[in-house]
Amino acid sequence: MLVDLHTHSTSSDGTYTPAKLVEAAAAAKIGVLALTDHDSVNGIVQAEAAAVNIKNAPRIIRGVELGTQAGEASVHILGYHIDISNERLLTKMHEMRHARELRLQKILQKIAALGYYVEVSECDPDNRAVGRPHVAKALVAKGYFATVQEAFDVLLKRGRPGYEPQPKLSPEEAVELLHQSGGLAVLAHPSELEDKPLVNCLMKNVKFDGIEVYHPSADINEQKYWLELAQNFDLLVSGGSDFHGVSGRFPEQLGIFEVLYTNVKNVIEYKQ
Repeated sequence: MLVDLHTHSTSSDGTYTPAKLVEAAAAAKIGVLALTDHDSVNGIVQAEAAAVNIKNAPRIIRGVELGTQAGEASVHILGYHIDISNERLLTKMHEMRHARELRLQKILQKIAALGYYVEVSECDPDNRAVGRPHVAKALVAKGYFATVQEAFDVLLKRGRPGYEPQPKLSPEEAVELLHQSGGLAVLAHPSELEDKPLVNCLMKNVKFDGIEVYHPSADINEQKYWLELAQNFDLLVSGGSDFHGVSGRFPEQLGIFEVLYTNVKNVIEYKQ
């Protein structure tokens, strides 16, 4: 059975509504779907409601993706099986979404100084978790770039002139927050960090429950490395496509990046 434990909807920086995401997952024959929006659980109830009325709908795992900072590195942490009514978690995510709004203003100011003019209203104003993908889409729509990936490569990714870091939690704070809300804390896409010593340090010093071994950023050799690391630290193994539904950003469709239930079942079947 195919599963996908890392997806985004319009409740953060994805382009599919939660209902459309569930529908697309059913069409792709995905049996288990985790909705892991950035700093938001607003779409989960919608996804669960949609699943009731969609034929062959996937089982929905309640999730979230929290952004944290470790030194100069941006470390993302996936939470699974969380209590979406936990007041402390909701309050902290509200604070983080506000920080995203301030960050958006700074990004737009930076790229305007370079001759790329985008208004806040052109970056999905109804979305309180607007991120770089929204800016990239607006840049493409206005003809500045041919693809979202090109916009990232030229302007928006770390080290490029339009990049703006975001005030974030520490990994320790995020993991503790997820644990007290009843969930698992899993290090997201470690290959994107491009820093294996840092990942090893995080595993030694932060109380992670698991690591996302299967992700588009990890080739087969890196997957083997993360699997071995998971075994060494007695970690659960997770995996997902990091689907945003953005044209020009892999994967553009659910089901293209395949994760098997048997490889991540301990995360799926976790019991508190």
